[in-house]
Amino acid sequence: MFQRAKYHVSEWLPALKSRNYRLYFFGQGVSLIGTWMAAVAQQWLLYPTLTNNKSLLGVASAVNAVPTIVLLLYAGVIADRTDRRIGILVQQVLYALVTFMLFFLVSSGTIQVWHVFVATFLTGAVFAFDMPTRQALMIELVDKKHIASAISLNTGIFNTARVIGPTVAGLLIASIGIAPAFFINGVSFVAVIACVLLMNIPRYIKIEQSDSVWRQLKNGALYIREHQHIWTPLLILFLLSLSTGPIVTFLPVFAKDIFRVGEVGFGLLQAAFGLGAVIGSFGFSTLYQTITDKHRFLAGLLIIISLSMAGFSYASLFILALGAIFLGGWGGATLMTLVRTAVHEQVPNHLRGRLVSYYSLVLIGGTPIGALLGSVGVGTIGIRLTVLLSAIFFGVTTLILIKNLDKRYIKFI
Repeated sequence: MFQRAKYHVSEWLPALKSRNYRLYFFGQGVSLIGTWMAAVAQQWLLYPTLTNNKSLLGVASAVNAVPTIVLLLYAGVIADRTDRRIGILVQQVLYALVTFMLFFLVSSGTIQVWHVFVATFLTGAVFAFDMPTRQALMIELVDKKHIASAISLNTGIFNTARVIGPTVAGLLIASIGIAPAFFINGVSFVAVIACVLLMNIPRYIKIEQSDSVWRQLKNGALYIREHQHIWTPLLILFLLSLSTGPIVTFLPVFAKDIFRVGEVGFGLLQAAFGLGAVIGSFGFSTLYQTITDKHRFLAGLLIIISLSMAGFSYASLFILALGAIFLGGWGGATLMTLVRTAVHEQVPNHLRGRLVSYYSLVLIGGTPIGALLGSVGVGTIGIRLTVLLSAIFFGVTTLILIKNLDKRYIKFI
C-alpha cells in the first residue's frame, strides 16, 4: 500500500522523484514556517506593541525592500557565476544571526523601533542574494520536464508555511509573547543547511567569465525585452505586487481596528490567505495541463483577484473577510506560479539566475511602492477605500494589458 501511494504521489508530483529535490522541499518547508512566524511577530512588534503608528508598517516594508531592490540584479549575476550551494549555506547563517539578534533584544526587553528597522534592512540585503540563488538551484535538482511540478511544489510549500506559521505565531504571541517566534525562526535555518549538505550535486566547475557584471546584467535585460512572452507576465506580476501592497502591509490594522479580532484573528487572516494559496499552488499543475483556452482563464483569474480584494476591503463580517482573502490567496498563488513557470521553462540555464533576479525585482519592488502609497491613502481616505481603489486599479490595468496583446505571442499561457 505504501509503495502504491508513493507511486501515485510521484506521478501527481513528479519533481519528488528526485532525492535532491525532496531534501530541498523538506528544508524549505521547515525554514519557511519559521520565517512566517517571525514575519507576523515583527509586524505585531511594530504595531501595536512598540508603537501605535500604523504608518510604520509601510515604512518597515520599504526599508526591507530597499536593499533587496538595489542588490537583486547584481545578486542574480553572482548566482550565475558562483557555486549556488555554498551561496545558500552562507545566506542561511546570516539569516540566523539577524533573527537571533531580534530574539535576544526582545527577550531582554531592550528592543526599540530602530532595532527592528536595522534587522529588516539586513534581512532584505540577504534576501537579495538568497532569492535568485535558491530558485536557480531548485531548477537544477529536477529534469526539465518536471519544472512545472517543482515550481508548483515550491509555491505550495511556501503557502503551506503561510498557513501554519502565522497561525502558530498568533497563538504563541497571545499566550507567551513575541520572542519565541524569533527563536524558532533562527533554529529553522538549520534544516536548510542540513538538507543542502546532504544533497548529491555534481562538483561546481567555475567558468571563466569574459563579460563584466554590468555586461551580464545588460544581457539579461536585453533577453527580457526581446521576448514578449517573458516581459508580459513580469509586468502583470508587478501590477499584482503593487496593488496588493496595502493589504499585505496593513493586515494588522484590519485585524485590530476594523474586525477587532486581535493577535489570533491576525494569524487567521494570514492563514486563510495561505490556505487559498496552498490549494492554488498544488492545483496549478493540473490546471496548466488541462485548460485549453488559457487566455480566457488568465482573464478570469485577474477578475477573481480583483473581486476578492474589493470584497475584503468592505467586508462587514470577519468570516466574509476570511472568505475573500482565501479566494485572493488562491488567485494570487495560481497567477504567480504561472509566471514563474513561464520564466523557468523559457530561459536558458546560463541566464537563469539573472532572470530570477528580474522576476524577484518586479515581485518585491511593487509591494513597498504599494505600501507607501497605501500609507498615504490610509491617512487621507481611510484603509477600506484605499484597498478598494487598489483592487479596481489592478483589474482595469491588467485586463487592458492582456486585451491588447497578440495571442500568438502569449507563449506563457
